[in-house]
Amino acid sequence: MNSDEHILLRKLREGDTEALDILYLRYAAKVRDFAFRLLGDSVEAEDITHDIFLKVWEQRKTVGNVVSFRGYLFRMTRNAIFNAFKHRQVESKYQARAAEDGTEAPADTDDRVSTNDLMEMIDLAVSNMPEQRRKVFCMSRYEDMSYNDIAEALHISPKTVQYHISGALAELRKLLSAIAFFV
Repeated sequence: MNSDEHILLRKLREGDTEALDILYLRYAAKVRDFAFRLLGDSVEAEDITHDIFLKVWEQRKTVGNVVSFRGYLFRMTRNAIFNAFKHRQVESKYQARAAEDGTEAPADTDDRVSTNDLMEMIDLAVSNMPEQRRKVFCMSRYEDMSYNDIAEALHISPKTVQYHISGALAELRKLLSAIAFFV
């Protein structure tokens, strides 16, 4: 982090709104462009950008302690995009179910979809795992196969199965700890 940015973050931590304005002018377009490229919706990208800088202001006491403000913004943006995709999927599934049942979806679905949100994020995380890790994890957790059975079926060693399961569980732990922040 350059010294100018360090000074801005120190001022931000002290409650200086001009420091926030400068950081916003410096980085908002990059955050918005990144969000737009993945979401394809300019209004949603703009909302995410404003939400992120609002969080920066609300968390200004701890933001001053970050090592890389760009990295911090990237993680916040990535998480916001992930949440937007998850929300889209949940809304779509919920509306499809409501249409099948012939009922209308209630306006306040937040409480009803929290478990679905969690399952969607877990499914998304599993689907984004490398192919071999995903196969091993699914065989273990969804098909209830032993490490030896998986090793035989995939022609790999039981230690390799253990390695993939450990890696998959580590990824899911990271996801759940990130989710815990928002719960």
